[in-house]
Amino acid sequence: MPARVNLDGRISCPDQARIPVLDHGFLYGDSIYESFRTYRGGPILFERNFARLRRAAGDVGLALPWTEDALRQEVLRTLDDAANADESLVRIIVTRGVGELAPDPDTCAHPTTVIIVLPLQALPERLYREGVAIVFSELKRDAHIASIKTGNLIHQVLGARQARRAGAVEAIFLTPDGFVSDGTRSNIYFVLDGRVVTPSTDVGIVAGITRSLVMEVAADAGVPIREARFTPDEVRNAAEAFITSTTRGILPVTRIDGSPVGTGTVGPVTFRLMDAFRSAVDTLARTEPKA
Repeated sequence: MPARVNLDGRISCPDQARIPVLDHGFLYGDSIYESFRTYRGGPILFERNFARLRRAAGDVGLALPWTEDALRQEVLRTLDDAANADESLVRIIVTRGVGELAPDPDTCAHPTTVIIVLPLQALPERLYREGVAIVFSELKRDAHIASIKTGNLIHQVLGARQARRAGAVEAIFLTPDGFVSDGTRSNIYFVLDGRVVTPSTDVGIVAGITRSLVMEVAADAGVPIREARFTPDEVRNAAEAFITSTTRGILPVTRIDGSPVGTGTVGPVTFRLMDAFRSAVDTLARTEPKA
């Protein structure tokens, strides 16, 4: 499979890329990242991804080594080198860099920047017609750092294991006080009393780039999404549910914790938003510059 890694501007195959073991991203998860997929071979909404990367860098006190334009060009250069026939998954990682064997960021002189390009592994189309199963996780989200996309992802690893054991595609975290947060790599939405609702950012979630686009698309389609706080018990009577992420777009949910959502089939509101979202990203892919 065509795959490339851009390590501080040097592009190679993944098995040839090397990061020193004293890099604090490896030692302590002291890194930030962004992930996105291509549409029609190129990235869309890159400026939103970079803005979130810059916010995360500010939150952890990490200086980004490249400007937005420079990073965009490196992403495009890596995509060109990968030359994937279909779409690609891109991940940008900026670590604190090489330092001493102690969690002191001041011992790191220069950040390390990694761009990974892989072929996109799309979900089977039938899942968008039939829906998927999710579970509420036993793990709790720390609201203070949940919104920062750092390399410290052990909660996501454990949540993904829990979902796999339950035969589900995603695990949804709760906050320490029991409110629904977000998933290991997705945001979640419900249709309650005829209205689409989603956990608000003040609960402690990663405010996904896809989430922001879905909110805009929904408003344009006459289906505004309300943000609020919800407990699992409050959403068990939802008529519909869906999750969103960079790689999955809008993915319908028809079972939660082993029980059907509504009728157990994909509902009309979800189908309507899926169509509107696909139309929106297709328009963006055709109109956004590739360089």
